[in-house]
Amino acid sequence: MSTAAPATRAPGIDSTFASEWRKMRALRSTPIGIVLILLVSVGVGGFMTMVGDRAAIAEAQAQSEYAVIFFGSGLTTWAFAYLAASFVAAEFHGMGESTFVATARRVRVLAVKLVLVIACGLIVGLLASVMTVAATQGVLTVHDLRPLDLTDPGLVRAVVLFVGASMAVQGVLAACFAVLVRSAAGAVIITGMITLLPVSLARFLGEWYSAHVPRWLPGAAVESLAGVSTPGSYGYLTAPLAAGCLAAWIAALCTLAALRLRRMDIR
Repeated sequence: MSTAAPATRAPGIDSTFASEWRKMRALRSTPIGIVLILLVSVGVGGFMTMVGDRAAIAEAQAQSEYAVIFFGSGLTTWAFAYLAASFVAAEFHGMGESTFVATARRVRVLAVKLVLVIACGLIVGLLASVMTVAATQGVLTVHDLRPLDLTDPGLVRAVVLFVGASMAVQGVLAACFAVLVRSAAGAVIITGMITLLPVSLARFLGEWYSAHVPRWLPGAAVESLAGVSTPGSYGYLTAPLAAGCLAAWIAALCTLAALRLRRMDIR
């Protein structure tokens, strides 16, 4: 009498999360990159406060201008976008042959990767913001200048949302483009062009373009969502419109990436 071999259960979503989380930590660039992002954010903010006109910085902050605490945000956001793109692009350089045998549902793998990118972007961005605020305001306090009011709702909104949302959004877009072009560097370049080039061209394309196009770009929408954009300016959207704009960008790129991944040869 023969006994049938027990059926092997296909990996579930929990196994996929565990596997992708191990991959993220195993990639040498990830922990090193995150540490460098935090150091650069704090270092740039602290350096600008120490060598700049501290009185002018304190006065600007009193008028709800937070440029000094976000001075290095652009550099750190694009550094995180590269980490996110590398996390996805690694599948097209040998790793995917194992990944998509263990988990045949490719879209599930992509979805888990994007969730991890969003979560890490929000956490790393929040840490960078909090640490930069502590460094810059500490320098001002030591020099007997007025620091930020940490109970200001506008400041709290900016610190919680701006850098973290920027990293999460640009990271997801770069990760999706990494599927489309199979290259981390190429993905970041395309993401940067979409985010920055239309803004750079605004002064050449007339009043109507400036008033209606740049505000719908991912970077401008994040600024509006975080309360950094000035109401009434060309780049301003109300918070609901900004959230909807970001959701539309993410949904569109995720859909394209999912369709491409299901049909592509991973070799």
